[in-house]
Amino acid sequence: MQKTIERREVREEDTAKIRELMHVMLNGDTYTSLQAISALGAIGAPAVGPLVQALLTVDNDARWVVAMALARAGAEAVEPLIGVVKTADDEITNPAVWALAEIGDRRAVDTLVGTLRTSGSECCRALTAAALLKLGDPAGIAEVQKEFDRSGEKFTGLAMEAFEGT
Repeated sequence: MQKTIERREVREEDTAKIRELMHVMLNGDTYTSLQAISALGAIGAPAVGPLVQALLTVDNDARWVVAMALARAGAEAVEPLIGVVKTADDEITNPAVWALAEIGDRRAVDTLVGTLRTSGSECCRALTAAALLKLGDPAGIAEVQKEFDRSGEKFTGLAMEAFEGT
């Protein structure tokens, strides 16, 4: 019984710390925001749920900051980010795609290929193509090449610019 109570207290402390760090991340100056991003990434799995919730609810500029923290959380964030990419609109999908590319986990390839094929947004497709190139999976790279052939030089240039910038 005592261990259950102790675990609960730790969880409540973690939750409070995560809330505090998220507040700093979203409201602090650049330096303190980056420190909070790093700390949230170090917390890992316990921070992923609140970060994904923030990704779904904050404004567009803040989404990119949240995506940075999710990328720092690493592999623990992959499945939730895949869920976001599958269900969210492009404004939310774009930072999630970027975070998946930063994490570099090939579990994202199939979902990203689907997004590349179906997104109506050229920007989203270009970011997704860049993410697939960064992941380096042969199936993903083949799909990007098909998209380059279909969409032409302008799209290829956008995707390569996104790739070089990530």
